[in-house]
Amino acid sequence: MILCMDMDAFFASVEQAANPNLRGKPIAVIGSRERTVVVTCSYEARALGVKTGMSKYEAMKVCPSIVLVTTTNRIYTHVSTEITKFLKTITPKVEVYSIDEAFLDIDEDEHDITSIAYMIKSHVKSNFNITCSIGVGPNKLVAKMATGVHKPDGFYMVEPDEAMEFMDSFELGKIWGIGRKLSGKFRNMGIFTTADVRQLGEERLCEMFGINGSRIFQMAHGLYSDSVDQTEKPVKSIGHSMTMPHNLKTREEAAGYLLQLSEMVSSRARRNGYSGKTLHVVIRDAERQDVGKRRTFGFFTSATHHIYEIAMSIFDEIWSGEDIRLLGVSLGSLVPSCVTLSNMMDDFQGWADVYDVIDEINTKYGKESVSFGTVLQCKRRGAKTISPAWRPDGTRNIKF
Repeated sequence: MILCMDMDAFFASVEQAANPNLRGKPIAVIGSRERTVVVTCSYEARALGVKTGMSKYEAMKVCPSIVLVTTTNRIYTHVSTEITKFLKTITPKVEVYSIDEAFLDIDEDEHDITSIAYMIKSHVKSNFNITCSIGVGPNKLVAKMATGVHKPDGFYMVEPDEAMEFMDSFELGKIWGIGRKLSGKFRNMGIFTTADVRQLGEERLCEMFGINGSRIFQMAHGLYSDSVDQTEKPVKSIGHSMTMPHNLKTREEAAGYLLQLSEMVSSRARRNGYSGKTLHVVIRDAERQDVGKRRTFGFFTSATHHIYEIAMSIFDEIWSGEDIRLLGVSLGSLVPSCVTLSNMMDDFQGWADVYDVIDEINTKYGKESVSFGTVLQCKRRGAKTISPAWRPDGTRNIKF
């Protein structure tokens, strides 16, 4: 059986646990004090109409009594990492799916799965004063769906022979892995439930969705082939994006943030031993429209100065003078165990030594103790948001 642990309003719950004055109040966790959206909100706020993804101004309009709390990502990552360590004392078969969610593969012949579920809930509550919901099922899909049945602080178990009937109780758009776009296509065809999907048949689904059609057909039967995978999958890219504290209007302003993003990408690549030869730059304007471009160049690099130079070149090609709300830089076509910090085209051949000193000082005295001077002009510094790909260790671990 598979156990899925899903933290309840994780960021908001951690904030309420850390500050007694926030307990029982509607709170919204936001990315920063300036322009931002609601990252998550407490159950008290949800009951009053606040939703994840709202701007903070929308949240304040819906709920005038809302308390806005800026994210404290170091605490969230610490709590998540400590909970993961505890889960691995139960079984080595733990897959960290996100910062607030994990799957465990439990051998029923050796363990009482209900007792394990309540032991996890008790550990989380007693050590961190927050709650989690746990679902159990014959596979990851059913276990994931079961976590939401009795949220918050819930527990629900689905036996193997109950899986198909259990899946029939959900609208297609609410099922993990189907989502709004796919459910919309089904809705236009008059298909609203997994029972309708089964009636459509596997052959027709494969005609519509290719190999994914068989997967959808299996899901409609409460079946799911993906097992719990505790290994870290190779990363395809290393990237960072940043919403600006105010709309940028000049190339000079954008250059400072692109340099900062280039160093953030380079630092992670250096730390984890990667080089890449493809760079993707994205610009989001004031109307939240994105434009981006990817370029492959003729050498591998991990170096900030290479990434920045190429990023500026791409920026000059795609920026047409509009106000800039967000910038993003991503290094792709990665090769592991390869850190390349200079090449024969560089005018200065001592870059490798420079980066070694930067990394040594920042490791000893803290991230960004040493950085490029232009970055000091940026009003926003460092990673502010936690990617859904975050993991407690490895390349996907972002240091806040």
